[in-house]
Amino acid sequence: MNQKAKIALGGGGYCLYAPRFPAYQLTPGFADPCLVFNAIVPRMFVLSVLEGGLPLTLTATKHEQKNGILHVEYTTPAKGLKILEQRMVTTDDRFVSTITIDNTSKNERDFDIVMWTTTDVEGEAPSFEGDSFRLKRQIQFHDFPPVPTEIVFSSPDSKGAKCLQGFFAEGDSGRPDYEETPWYDRAELVTPRAKKPMVKPSPILETARCYVGLFRPVKLKGNSNASHRFEANVVFKGKGINYRPRRPDAKDENGYLAFFDKAPKFTCEDKDIERLVNHRLQALFLLRVPNGVGHISHPTFCEGNGLFHEPVAFSAPAILREARWLADPTHARGTVKAFFENVRQNGMVPGRLYMTSLSGSDFYHADWGGGFEALDDVHSDRATKRAVLKAMERYSKWLDNNRDPEGSGLTDIVNHFEAGQEFSRRYQIVDDKADRAEEFSEQFRIKGVDVSVFRYRLVKFMARIADELQEKAMANRFIAATENIQEVIRKRMWDDKSGMFVDIDPKTRRKTGVKAAAGFYPLATDIPNQKQIDAMLATLGDKKEFWTKYPVPSVAISDPSYDPDAQWKGTRRNCPWNGRVWPMINSHILEGLAYVAERGNKQASKLCKELMKKTVAMCSGALEGLDECHVFEHYHPENGRPSRYRGVDWYMHSFVMDNIFRVACGFVVRFGDIQDDPVIDDMPDFKLQGCPVGNKRYTVERKNGKLKVNAD
Repeated sequence: MNQKAKIALGGGGYCLYAPRFPAYQLTPGFADPCLVFNAIVPRMFVLSVLEGGLPLTLTATKHEQKNGILHVEYTTPAKGLKILEQRMVTTDDRFVSTITIDNTSKNERDFDIVMWTTTDVEGEAPSFEGDSFRLKRQIQFHDFPPVPTEIVFSSPDSKGAKCLQGFFAEGDSGRPDYEETPWYDRAELVTPRAKKPMVKPSPILETARCYVGLFRPVKLKGNSNASHRFEANVVFKGKGINYRPRRPDAKDENGYLAFFDKAPKFTCEDKDIERLVNHRLQALFLLRVPNGVGHISHPTFCEGNGLFHEPVAFSAPAILREARWLADPTHARGTVKAFFENVRQNGMVPGRLYMTSLSGSDFYHADWGGGFEALDDVHSDRATKRAVLKAMERYSKWLDNNRDPEGSGLTDIVNHFEAGQEFSRRYQIVDDKADRAEEFSEQFRIKGVDVSVFRYRLVKFMARIADELQEKAMANRFIAATENIQEVIRKRMWDDKSGMFVDIDPKTRRKTGVKAAAGFYPLATDIPNQKQIDAMLATLGDKKEFWTKYPVPSVAISDPSYDPDAQWKGTRRNCPWNGRVWPMINSHILEGLAYVAERGNKQASKLCKELMKKTVAMCSGALEGLDECHVFEHYHPENGRPSRYRGVDWYMHSFVMDNIFRVACGFVVRFGDIQDDPVIDDMPDFKLQGCPVGNKRYTVERKNGKLKVNAD
């Protein structure tokens, strides 16, 4: 399987087909792992076409995606036969495959289409219901809370489908081969007995699988065809959960047309930039989830595919910056409300939102202030701000009490996960066993630059919100906190020797001296003075420190732990922060460079232009010679190659689309207006239709260097 040709299908519900390592994506049905929220189903179902009781060998000759639906053409050694498939995931969480059999011969032919799957032997017994069957399971992945699911398998377009007799069977290669099923070597397709549909084995073998399925006989005259639909309908049922979404419009079952009708339309003379923007819009389409199940109290977005298919606090502010460009702000506003309506009793914001439980959720420091402010600039809404203000105040107090108990104004990181930058010498400098942590419990204390900046941006924006909502006493408290945090970061965290901001060991009260890229985050704020800005730009642009061929590595080249190949202590890690290039870091640094460049700094403009160019090259697929792009977790700083070994290619950790509009396109939304404010020279011509600002839509176009803004 060529990983560069992966297929992803989604409909904006809780289900997603975007396997990290697909092996059978051109096998009819959904034979690769599917995501039901954040739980993985090894296969949803397989479709096998039988003639004379034997499976036909189907070879995919052509496939394309159109309007979020996969179209596949199959050939078979049998003459006079064409088979087509249309596959999609709907907004109400149905995995759908429609098979068309076209008999181009003159002879009448008999076929059977078999829909089958496997499940575990320990769970609740399958329910056989004549023409459909049902599996009820608590499915769980990783150490996340289980997802209560009920999946109904059927062929609902007309009568004629029949359940197959279910069987327990030892041995399973994992391949979607009908020859492995218990029905293959039987004389005929058997249906369940009325009183005892399945005989429970004794003993139950842990390695065994339960085979279940249904079949539909198809009789075709010469030169005729027939289409039949097969679907697995996922519903969520559990303690306190009974979720059944509304049936979608039959003409737009996956919500593709409705979503992109309200999404902006972007074209650009730089086709790498154009592809990247359209990819981010596709990611927002695939990774959105509705409200209604358990703690998912509002429409929001998941962070990515695989392990990351749930709302994650660390990526949420970046998603806010991307989603603010959608005309419909429901999911963006819902992201803020979903997390802050689930604030724990002590004031901590959960790191992840699960359906059934928050007891095992993590905590992540996140740039809530920066993300919420960016959303408010485009879609200002007093109701949303009023809904979350008190919860944000509680969270701010929790940070004061738990992550700055001594009242220093700086913010603590207490394990190598919660800042989202594990396996880094940032933490080894204060605890040589920091990388051995497996949970989010406290292991050490370090005053972090990035998290202190996040806290600064939070209290600064909250002061603005409180003032707007006439909460004067609250506003005054946050103004005082803003001034204190700004001053202490500027004075205590600045390191002249490093030429950047660095972390502080609270035990010794000394600077760690570790040059981590997070030390450039203050560039996006009014924290640094001009001397500090100049020094940071010099450090960032130094080819012996951070300016690799494809910048910016997460730690400096001069750091003894620096490794561009993702190795940490001799092992290639999944998420190393000791030298790989993370788009999230680049997004924050691009934001900072643009902030400085718009104030007339030419060096910042030069670095901003080059960093934007290199980031687009990495994420657009150009370096691999591809026409499709994906934003991966991290990249090699010397050749720009992505972390394909992770298989995570739908990832919303960064805000590269927002960076493109600000830097490459040169416009910004301020005070309810779209303003021409270029921060680099030599910008490409582009056209953005349907750019939202509040309730209005605009066409923003740069042609021959001049920006035009017209109301739609």
